[in-house]
Amino acid sequence: MKRKIVRVGASLCILLPKEIIRVMGWDFDDEIDLILDEEKEVVVLRNPKPVKIEKKTMLDRFDHFEEEYGQAFENLSVNTPTQT
Repeated sequence: MKRKIVRVGASLCILLPKEIIRVMGWDFDDEIDLILDEEKEVVVLRNPKPVKIEKKTMLDRFDHFEEEYGQAFENLSVNTPTQT
């Protein structure tokens, strides 16, 4: 992927695509490690901390919902008069 160096105020910057920012779990004002390998002419950006990405499935969300509200729904069904 190629990126251009742009001027922002008195600084030169390389803008990263938001997809890379999202995948890396970065946000405004986060600190990242910048490693320069002059011999290989490579710059590496990496997280200084492990990234935890917690993905919940619909079943996980339903289980949580059921734990929180299940008793209330059960009480409603028991206390609701049946129509005849």
